[in-house]
Amino acid sequence: MFTTIIQLLHKNRRQKILFIVFCFSLLSLYPIYKNFYNGEAVTTYKRHIALIEGRSEYYNPWQYRMLCPVIIEGMMWVYNHTIDKIYPVEEKFHFQFTQTSEPTPETKEFFELLQTKGALKYMIVFVFFRFCLNLLVFVFAFCLWRFFIKNNWLVFFAMMFLSFAMGNAVIASDLTFNTYLDNVFYLLAACFIVYKVKPVWFIPLIILAAFNRETALLIPALYFVSQTSFEKFHLRKMNIREICFPARNVWLLTFVMYFIFITIFISMRFYYGYETPQVWKVPPGWEMIKLNLISAVAVKAYFEILGVLSVVPFIILYTFKRYPLLLRTWFMTIVPLWFAVHVYSVVIYQARLFLVPDVIVFLPMMLWLIENYNNSIKSRTADN
Repeated sequence: MFTTIIQLLHKNRRQKILFIVFCFSLLSLYPIYKNFYNGEAVTTYKRHIALIEGRSEYYNPWQYRMLCPVIIEGMMWVYNHTIDKIYPVEEKFHFQFTQTSEPTPETKEFFELLQTKGALKYMIVFVFFRFCLNLLVFVFAFCLWRFFIKNNWLVFFAMMFLSFAMGNAVIASDLTFNTYLDNVFYLLAACFIVYKVKPVWFIPLIILAAFNRETALLIPALYFVSQTSFEKFHLRKMNIREICFPARNVWLLTFVMYFIFITIFISMRFYYGYETPQVWKVPPGWEMIKLNLISAVAVKAYFEILGVLSVVPFIILYTFKRYPLLLRTWFMTIVPLWFAVHVYSVVIYQARLFLVPDVIVFLPMMLWLIENYNNSIKSRTADN
């Protein structure tokens, strides 16, 4: 049966595309299911409404991440004026809870939510939007990894690993649209870089990313270092003079991107009114570092991150010198700063926060290692 499927994929492009879409769709649905089952997806509705009304549970930074709420409100308007006119779902469906055993508090909360007027329609939009975000993550990840890896089936296998990682990254989170849109923007930026898309496309990208989430701050840096040559630079020698910096237009575009990002960042806080960041668990700084690294909470954090990243980061550190220069450059640009900032500022058992370095750096490096190890074995076998 599987041989027949593979033969069809080679013979018929349409069937191949449909097969990929089907598989990517299933992989996109799995993290959503896990978010409802193990996460706090049921709280998405009340948090979204609070955000729209300017009274976020954690005002800073949630209230300033307005891109996804605006998109959702736009989708909701379209839904109300199209599908809901044809098939008013809240009039057709009436959910009744049949109690066969004592329900969990989450189940009770979910059924209570469905009795709220408008909530069901929002949940339909939420699930569809998150599904689209997941699908975009898989599509752009496939495009990015395919640049470094020749074996399509190896890349396809890694998609399953990514789906499981996203499914494990649901602790202490609702559907967290901005986190996954952040992944989309980083993957899109990486694809722009490796496929040499016209640099002007970084301008609309950084505008949207700045409205979405403050972690997009590293996108201009990712672009800049990718245009810089580190061929002759050695970290041990610290021969900085050997770094070949890019042309003036790259400096200019990087400056423009940071100017746009900072302008949007400040303007959002002027528009909504600035409030100091709310404290969750402990304040950012030394107290947060201790909580994340040397406490009972740290044990939870280590295993939650293990469930998302597995031991891949340790394998990469062990074999670091083997990888292409571009991937090593991305690693040094993103990974140390990303981990340091999050350990310093947030509770890191929210493992979804580490999906960006996973899809941009860890997984493509791991795939490259597997493929090249396999090629070296074949080469040795052929020589013998």
